Amino acid sequence: MAEKYRQRSGQCALVRYRGGPVGEEMVEDRSQGEPVRIIIGAGQVPPGVEDILNEMEIGSQGEYLIPSAKAYGAHDPEGVKTYPRWFVKGGERLEPGSIIAWEHPISRQSVPVKCIAATRDTVTIDFNHLLAGKDLCYWFELVALLD
Repeated sequence: MAEKYRQRSGQCALVRYRGGPVGEEMVEDRSQGEPVRIIIGAGQVPPGVEDILNEMEIGSQGEYLIPSAKAYGAHDPEGVKTYPRWFVKGGERLEPGSIIAWEHPISRQSVPVKCIAATRDTVTIDFNHLLAGKDLCYWFELVALLD
């Protein structure tokens, strides 16, 4: 695999895919229409997906299990924080299960985070990736590789 990885690193893979957490509802479906462009080795996708794309033959398709360690990693308890409701934008409306866009104070990028608990005065926010700690099952089709 190391030889294939070196050969494909930096190449653009045209991919169709669909899937999500094992045993749960599908969360992504890009299996129809124009393929998605993924630069192999650029960190755009989890390591397990890069491994799959490095092994697939052009034109092949298949279903793959991606363990959480090769997907979005383990759920980190340190990534769960409790704040006063007033501190969180829209905090007065949050309830467990709500997903909001949280703006990183330094990068200013918005990331999805999940409210996992709420009291009258506080909300507990999980900053882990929404798929952290979950094994994934995805179908991939490698349409083409571009230099």
